[in-house]
Amino acid sequence: MEQEDESAGAAAEQHAGGAEEQLADDLLHHFERILHHDPLIDEVGFLHPTQFRSLGCGQDGDSASQAPELQHRYFWCREHKLAICSEILPKLYRAARDAYFKARNAPLQAARLMSLTKALLILCPDMLTAWNSRKMVLLEKHDFEKLKDELQLCALILSYSPKNESTWSHRRWVLKQVAEQHQDMAELVEKESVLVKEIAERSKMNYRAWRHRCWLIPYMTRNQALDELKKSTRWSELHVADNCCFHYRRSLLLALLDKCLENGQDSLSWKSETYTLWKEELRWNEMLIRRYQGRESLWNHRRFLSQWWIQQLLDVEETCPSTTSQVDLFITQEIGLLSECLNDPVGEFGESCIQAELSALYILWVSKQVPAVKGKLEERLHSVSVVGLKDVLLRACRPEKRWLWMNLVGLAD
Repeated sequence: MEQEDESAGAAAEQHAGGAEEQLADDLLHHFERILHHDPLIDEVGFLHPTQFRSLGCGQDGDSASQAPELQHRYFWCREHKLAICSEILPKLYRAARDAYFKARNAPLQAARLMSLTKALLILCPDMLTAWNSRKMVLLEKHDFEKLKDELQLCALILSYSPKNESTWSHRRWVLKQVAEQHQDMAELVEKESVLVKEIAERSKMNYRAWRHRCWLIPYMTRNQALDELKKSTRWSELHVADNCCFHYRRSLLLALLDKCLENGQDSLSWKSETYTLWKEELRWNEMLIRRYQGRESLWNHRRFLSQWWIQQLLDVEETCPSTTSQVDLFITQEIGLLSECLNDPVGEFGESCIQAELSALYILWVSKQVPAVKGKLEERLHSVSVVGLKDVLLRACRPEKRWLWMNLVGLAD
């Protein structure tokens, strides 16, 4: 009797396992049908069963009559929005993974492999093997429409996983293939910039998205780079703590300099245009520093601007020594900004203390980064506030930091 009971139990367990496997395969096939019937899906959500039931039942399209039980219980797709019940995710992922490995080892069937990898990557976008399989198929086909579909898939995944490095990397690979096949990238670069802007608004401090935007800069025309610099101004003003957007502006400024040099523009015209661009950026940055206290990203941006600006002014003085020293004027202006930051009244949240420290460290950085102005800095500090750089650091920096900084620069007693 015991042996019969064990045999019956094993048979029941085997039957249950077979039923589970069949359910997983059915789920995968239905998922693939949904993706096939609506290739324009632009948003995916993985919902708890209680949330999923609140959506209601039904699905538009031909697949509504296929496997209605699975559709009502686990999938919802309408107006290019797809919801999947989180209850089935483990089964669905295992089925997609197993089917993919079988298809990969079998004689290559491109359409089947692309369908399986699409389903698998929506569930697990970090699976680099699946991305590589798609690259192999795309390299064999060289179809521009397929590359556009690939951008659509990447955008879909980034809609719910905006910091996924594998997806961003694959998107750049696709864009590179498009650039090699089609020389005109202006329209595509514009769309990419809009996509990154939308993702950055939903996902704060997303340096992967901004790095992708920086990667696009070499594909931009000069007018596009200028337009990007202008359009990013407002965004930067609303996100002054996000260093990513200021790094993007720095990359644009450097690219504009390179483009001017590459095009061999007239030196006087180039210098005049560049000076105007840099002067406006310095003025805008100073306005933000005065408006938003204690934002390190703003002071970092000013360091970048000041280094290039001072070096250009020094070069002008070398060629035209009789001209009025623009370096002295700029240093005086920066000392004035420092004085304001040091004398700001203490606020409720301590931003003025952080602002004073950042301004002092900025002046210290200028003195070390551009040794030619160190003497002028000390002279201007004494003439304006009757204190030296050491006194500024002692006054502005927190005790746990001030001695470190002064020792590093040789100002300690």
